Parts: sequence; structure tokens; C-alpha cells
Amino acid sequence: MPDRSDLMDELQRSEIAREAMAHLEAALARRSDDERGAFWRAVDLYYFSRKAPPEPVAATGPSGAKAG
Repeated sequence: MPDRSDLMDELQRSEIAREAMAHLEAALARRSDDERGAFWRAVDLYYFSRKAPPEPVAATGPSGAKAG
């Protein structure tokens, strides 16, 4: 089954994105500056963590020295 996004041309996707952003901005307009900032920070964190997963941390023993 083809993905729906494959069936839409770029113009349609852009129009849908503009409409969604208008709804989002209207909802955020009812919030305080702090709440809007917290929302956008959460969005940034979500997308940043998906693009660049954190580096693995080496296991350390009780003294702080690397185990192994």
C-alpha cells in the first residue's frame, strides 16, 4: 500500500503544513510566554534527540574508574 505522503504533491503538503501551523499558533497564542517557550524547547529536544542520539557513556566502577 503506498504511503499517503507519496500521493500528495509538494504544493498540497505545503498547504496542509501552513494550515497546521496556523492552528498551532492560534492554540499557543492563548498560552503565556513561558508556556510557549517550554513548548518550543520540548519540540527542539524531541527532534534533536531523534537526529543525534546521545553518545553512550562508558561504565564506571565505584571509584569512578572505567570498569573492565
